[in-house]
Amino acid sequence: MTNEATTSDGEVMPEPGAGRPRRNRRILWVSVAVIATAAVSGLALTQGPTIGSRQVDRGGQVAATFTVENLRPGQPPVSLQALRGKPVVVNFWASWCGPCRREMPAFEATHESLGDRVTFVGIDNKDFRDSALEFLNKTGVRYASGFDPNGNVAGRYGVLGLPATFFISADGRVLESTTGEIHQDDLKATISRLYGVS
Repeated sequence: MTNEATTSDGEVMPEPGAGRPRRNRRILWVSVAVIATAAVSGLALTQGPTIGSRQVDRGGQVAATFTVENLRPGQPPVSLQALRGKPVVVNFWASWCGPCRREMPAFEATHESLGDRVTFVGIDNKDFRDSALEFLNKTGVRYASGFDPNGNVAGRYGVLGLPATFFISADGRVLESTTGEIHQDDLKATISRLYGVS
């Protein structure tokens, strides 16, 4: 005589908990897959592409205006409105971003070579001020950088990864944007193509 319970039709009823290990194992693997995918996606969003870049033609949409505190204490606020009348390159960066560290010396060199024909502006995004200032010193960047610890400006520009660069016309329109590291030759070529400046 067995201890198995049966239904009124004589079918054997499964013991309590039967089949759970297999179902639990499947749930565990699905959970692991979801977490792994989220982790990879999160890394991509925080660091951005490190090889190549994604250029987006913005069709001349109006650039979101902003005024933020200067990263360097005692310096005037960084304001896009105040730069109207000149082409502007806005670069979103952070001290914890590896590709930002690699590209910023090229931005500074291009800024120096172009003088006041094109204005360069950095936006330090979701960062600590001390770390960001140390970062600027190490990379040699001297153009103005705004301090945006909450990422408000990046949010208005739809920035999904760092570094991100926006090329803004003298009349305040976004001509193009790039996500990912830009090499100096590509930066100069884009500026020449969009602004006619070399």
